[in-house]
Amino acid sequence: MEIGPGDGAVTAELYRLGRELTLIELDETRLDHLEDTYPRAEVRHADILTTRLDRPVIVGNLPFHLTTAILRRLLRSGRWQRAILLTQWEVARKRAGIGGSTMMTAQWAPWFDFRLVTRVPADAFTPKPSVDGGILTIDRCPTGSIPAKARSDYQQFVRAVFTGRGRGMKGILSKMSITDHRSLQSTMDRNDIRGDTLPKDLTPDQWTGLFTELAGESDQTNAKKGSTMRNNKGKKNPITEAAPQTPLITGEVPIVGAQPATEKLQAPIPGTGPKAKSHDKGHLQAERGFMNQHQKPQQPQPRWNLPRR
Repeated sequence: MEIGPGDGAVTAELYRLGRELTLIELDETRLDHLEDTYPRAEVRHADILTTRLDRPVIVGNLPFHLTTAILRRLLRSGRWQRAILLTQWEVARKRAGIGGSTMMTAQWAPWFDFRLVTRVPADAFTPKPSVDGGILTIDRCPTGSIPAKARSDYQQFVRAVFTGRGRGMKGILSKMSITDHRSLQSTMDRNDIRGDTLPKDLTPDQWTGLFTELAGESDQTNAKKGSTMRNNKGKKNPITEAAPQTPLITGEVPIVGAQPATEKLQAPIPGTGPKAKSHDKGHLQAERGFMNQHQKPQQPQPRWNLPRR
């Protein structure tokens, strides 16, 4: 299956092999030309992001601006076995883990093998792009190093590590609170991971070992917490006695229309309410650090004319 045959530059070479060939073309104006030139091929007017991928081998000269979207579509499809893709040079290098892997590559490494084949100069393209291309191959592993049912948990773990805060793997994992410090250091030592290693520098085997051990410890910790909750489920919380209320002061004559003391204590402080005057707000903003440090705050003006002593 070829993705986006276009004018048939790659299609002609594939057609000479004499194998079953399916062409996925989105541009309707190219369909007649493809059907007339390659009569033995199946020409399908479809979008690669939505059509079924029902061939064992996928080939394509991918548009540079759609490379990531097409890769995600391929990796989530479960029928093909091998993909041979012509992409932008830097994208091919990163997906193959040259100079550090990307989060996408790390998330799918247990089930796929990414390899960089060769570099294609920009002069080989028509029209000529501004960057070189690279041939990337993706092969599906016969058996994944992590069970398929744990794929979602593993990919969430990789995302949390790549987006976590910290200097190196030790700092990132410590802030994730997966396990205690001693167990974390032992796990990293067994997988030959230094504390200052960055997530992009981990190998697929290191990712697998790290997730397998930490996920097991996390399950044990959750099991202990669940056991503790079950053991404490039957216990009743002791009933605490209510604090005695403050007795009322007797001997006072109530004043008609007077407010209770509690309401007076809860009354807002003048100048702090939403309807405070501008000079009161300015003084409060100065106290809270909202004013310019070089600007002197204005003194609050009295809101009532009090009698002089």
